[in-house]
Amino acid sequence: MRSLDRRQLIKLAALAGTGAFLPRQASAVGEIFEAIAKKMSEGIKGTIGQEVETPLPVKGARFGMVIDLGLCIGCRRCSYACKLENNVPDTINPPYIMVLETKYKPGQIIAEEQPMKNHVNGNGLLYTKLRRDRMYMPVQCNHCADPPCTKVCPTKATYKSPDGIVMMDYNKCIGCRYCMAACPYNARRFNWWKPEVSPEKINPLVPLRLDGVVEKCTFCVHRTRRGRTTRCVEACPNKARTFGNLNDPESAVSKLIASERSFRLKVGLNTGPQIWYLTHPKEKPMIWYKPIPISPDIRGLRKSG
Repeated sequence: MRSLDRRQLIKLAALAGTGAFLPRQASAVGEIFEAIAKKMSEGIKGTIGQEVETPLPVKGARFGMVIDLGLCIGCRRCSYACKLENNVPDTINPPYIMVLETKYKPGQIIAEEQPMKNHVNGNGLLYTKLRRDRMYMPVQCNHCADPPCTKVCPTKATYKSPDGIVMMDYNKCIGCRYCMAACPYNARRFNWWKPEVSPEKINPLVPLRLDGVVEKCTFCVHRTRRGRTTRCVEACPNKARTFGNLNDPESAVSKLIASERSFRLKVGLNTGPQIWYLTHPKEKPMIWYKPIPISPDIRGLRKSG
């Protein structure tokens, strides 16, 4: 069967979408999208993901994360480590993990939020000055218990796995970006250009993506389903991040979310985010550290000159 390129697939998707306005054809829209996804899988077989075996979900597990805002210093090593681990090209910006700078005043947790504006070498991911009157909040995919992104995907390319991780099947993604519009955390990224990653820096455990698909954080599924933690947790110099099984009452994450300092983002939307934050403790002052120098082997940094 002749394979279709992405432009043809998008055209087919658009034609299928027009059927939604015709009562007699509405029931056939889902079947059309499924056919498109099947043709896409045949057309790009062996290009993305086929040579990478994703570990099976961990039985009985429900993965989640806790981020302590009192320990986060905003060094963004989590963002860099994530790029390196997951074969994220420089064209994906913002990265999977965004770090927001927030004003902090005694008696107030968060007064104002705004993205970091300091840039190094033009990539917008690193800053060098920490301000004592600010707090820093990393934001990424929350792997919701009831994710709205999975409900709007016409080809079921994004789905909720049994162990709580919101996954992507890149062979089914047609690039419609409905999931991006539905995500309340701005946690999905679209590949507008063909991703380029140096061969010596490719992680063989993570599939390479094509242009025209949506990608996102997967809680480093290639690591966590093999008993390891996420790369962002390992990279944090201040141990602000904790990852684990929420179904285990003795796990570190389960004990941390029981704290009176824990909260989640946009709980009023009933998405059930699986990332908790710990507010700054009032009983002790925040301790600040100078950012650890970025390792030269972390991708995303372009050498000046």
